[in-house]
Amino acid sequence: MEWQFAKILLLYRALHVLQWFGTAPAMVRSLTPVWVGIVIVVLAGAETVALTARLIHLREYGGARTALMQVGTGVVMLALAAVAAPPTDRTSVLAPLVIWTTGQISGAALAKSPPVLIAGTAAISATYIVAIALANPADLLRSETIIALSGFVALAVLIERGTSFLRRSAADLSDLSRRAAEERHHRELTDELHNHWAHIVHRVAEHDCGRAGEFEHLRGLLFKEHARLRAFIDTGRPAERLGLVETVHREIRDAAELGLVAEPLLSQAFRERDGEVPQAVLDALESALRAVLLNVVTRARCDRAFIRADVDGDLVSIAVRDLGPGFPPDVRLNSLARHRERLRALGGDLCVSSSEHGSTVILKVRPDQGGDPR
Repeated sequence: MEWQFAKILLLYRALHVLQWFGTAPAMVRSLTPVWVGIVIVVLAGAETVALTARLIHLREYGGARTALMQVGTGVVMLALAAVAAPPTDRTSVLAPLVIWTTGQISGAALAKSPPVLIAGTAAISATYIVAIALANPADLLRSETIIALSGFVALAVLIERGTSFLRRSAADLSDLSRRAAEERHHRELTDELHNHWAHIVHRVAEHDCGRAGEFEHLRGLLFKEHARLRAFIDTGRPAERLGLVETVHREIRDAAELGLVAEPLLSQAFRERDGEVPQAVLDALESALRAVLLNVVTRARCDRAFIRADVDGDLVSIAVRDLGPGFPPDVRLNSLARHRERLRALGGDLCVSSSEHGSTVILKVRPDQGGDPR
């Protein structure tokens, strides 16, 4: 977020530099002596170089030190112009500096330092008032002067308030994302605990105390299961990678929480490819299947679907069919497009057929793409 703000400020400064190529020469010629105008241009260039280098190095605005550099330079530039500007039509002569100092105030508003922003805006405004009043106090009531002064204050308030709001929003979204990840982790932990204890209870119930070595075998199994569970709790990842079949069943269980009853029909050929799909392909297939089932519930408004998984030549395919009123056009064109691109990049595809009598989505992947399996 802070780097994005910094890049916007750099773009804003680049626009001001382009404007100065057209307006600064006339301002320099209007100042007496001319060397004062040259000093002002040199100061502007030096400040631009320092600001750009600092923002690129820090990848953020840089706090109160950067703000002090900017507003301090702005005050010095205005003070020099106040001494050298002609007494007539000063508002027009100082117009390039007004534009430049608004950019400096905009930067100071990113510093997360209200005292520096307030003091800097006040100093720039006061210097500008003095510069105008030294020539003709009546010019303070001209519309150009009032617009410039009000612009200083309004810009400082709007940018400071706006960036504060964006920072709070970004923090809230980050917290929301963290909580969502924690909730998913808790669900995964619940599944892992269920599988863990169900497996243990089954083995305990089936063991034969009279069989030689059975107790030691059972004891070793308990230690192994404890290690798997400990690894999951520590890393947040399932102890073992899921295969094709379990991936389909897990997405069906997740969809059931949304009220969708999905009936699977998995061919024997599909089951035989269970351990042959690389992780990258499996992740893309799982993500696409989750998106399809979610759209069946939320967009097709259907509570029942049929899933057929099979092997078609070199492709593993999963077809999801529902009997709802069909997907809206934006689902076919937008919602599933990202998943289609991801599957195509891995040698697969995503095909959608939708009408008022129902929808069919076919997911296809190539097991020989995406790296080594398991």
